[in-house]
Amino acid sequence: MLTPTDVPSMPIETRRILLIHTDDAIAEMMLLCLETIPDSEVITVDSGLEGIENASAADVILLDIDETMPDLCWREIVQNLKQNSSTNSIPLILLTATPQSQELLEFQQNEELKAIAKSFDLLNLVNQISLLLNWN
Repeated sequence: MLTPTDVPSMPIETRRILLIHTDDAIAEMMLLCLETIPDSEVITVDSGLEGIENASAADVILLDIDETMPDLCWREIVQNLKQNSSTNSIPLILLTATPQSQELLEFQQNEELKAIAKSFDLLNLVNQISLLLNWN
């Protein structure tokens, strides 16, 4: 008969979360919340191009961008990630102040991304992300 100590433990996979943001102060607060997700690693970048470069290592990408970044807008980031075979299956979540815009709704209908409306409750952000991604 096997005892619990006889059975090798299964390695727990780390969930890699990439946060592409435009505001360092908000990103810091979000980072504190995201780091509470069990077995997670959070990477933050403040450039769309840097986000695209780091995307293939992520399990989920959060875009905290409404319109502009110094280099790319959220639409360009999403299109680039969806056109690349190494990143096109990574779930994308846009944190947005305009969740009902026609363009955003079209992206959501095509299942290219999900959205969380600002202003969100930072304490509830982890729950919202977990629900969207079916992380239990």
